[in-house]
Amino acid sequence: MKRIVLAFLLIGILFVAFFIRVQGVSTLPENQFAEPDAYLYYAQAQTITKHGYLPARDMQRWLPLGRDNRQLLSLYAYVIAYTYKALCVIFPKITLYQVQLYAPPLCFVFGMCVLFLFLNRTHGVLFAFIVILLLATLPGSVNRSSAGYGDRDAWCWMVGTLAIITYLWKEQIPQGRQRYFITFLSGFIVFLGGLSWEGFGFFGIIILSAELWKFCTTETEEHLKEYLLWVFMFVPWLYLISPAYRSGYGFSTHVASLMLAPPLVLLMLRCMRYLCLKYSEGTRVHSRKLAAGLTLLSIAIGLGYFFHQTDTFATTAFPFKESELMKSVDELTDPIFLFWVYRYGSIFVLGSIGLVVESIRLWKWKGVFLAITLRKRLYRLLPKTEGSIRHRTHS
Repeated sequence: MKRIVLAFLLIGILFVAFFIRVQGVSTLPENQFAEPDAYLYYAQAQTITKHGYLPARDMQRWLPLGRDNRQLLSLYAYVIAYTYKALCVIFPKITLYQVQLYAPPLCFVFGMCVLFLFLNRTHGVLFAFIVILLLATLPGSVNRSSAGYGDRDAWCWMVGTLAIITYLWKEQIPQGRQRYFITFLSGFIVFLGGLSWEGFGFFGIIILSAELWKFCTTETEEHLKEYLLWVFMFVPWLYLISPAYRSGYGFSTHVASLMLAPPLVLLMLRCMRYLCLKYSEGTRVHSRKLAAGLTLLSIAIGLGYFFHQTDTFATTAFPFKESELMKSVDELTDPIFLFWVYRYGSIFVLGSIGLVVESIRLWKWKGVFLAITLRKRLYRLLPKTEGSIRHRTHS
């Protein structure tokens, strides 16, 4: 009965999330999307559907030289194209446009489903329910995962979420074949993400941060073979398959440095400490100091590389909005404060109410003064917010 209730609860949340994200599809003109980058992936998916692959250069733009498709990480376009081919066997009337139209909400909902199951297992059903409900209804998450958006954002979010969840799942499994299989799966998902987005290395850095923490806080090298398997699943294959990781330029200039270099550096550090602990008895007493020293040395080398490459940042996507290239992107301009109020005002109100209630619950009468102070602060902010929204709506 508990599993049945949990299944109905999950299905209900996913239905609400999907229902919210498909509103407004009928208002889109035929074969049109709500975001300009979607047309690039649509054109690529059409080419893949027709020829089975992308040509080396796209001669429809940037004439007379065209654009080098080998520098693009176009796994999303391949997924759209081959999903369309598979669905055509069952639904002959389906179109490529329809597949891409509904791909963002489906990817987002699937990622939410896996996240709910993981959080329910680790933190309980109430915590999982609150997190998923907020993800399902927050305007900030609806915007880039709605039907018609057509971009790869929801796909990359889903792949990144799966990569981190499988890694965390692996950490909770005892040593054995199942743990190695989950490690294999996590590395393969990172491989898919590396073929999907130039900035997917940031998801990998989240995992590497946990590995680096274990490296600096443990006395011995544990699960080194497991980490080697995880690195082997994506580092060599990304380097061999995609030219962007071998000779990247433009947006792909630092892709290899972000995606491939950090896991290899950590692998080298772990191997160095393993050899030192195995063949040098004097270093066994200072294992953590050795790990800290190697970590600081690698960070110093990384900073040296960063400052050495500063001249290239003006024409690349790194470091994001600081470069001249990224300053020209309108969607990356700094928003005003009310922008965050419009998108996340409900969370602000719920958080303020939670602070008031918890102050009274934890400190009884001693917390009343803090609760009154918080309530007055909330009361002062709400009329301004409502007036701004009312004025904007009237305009």
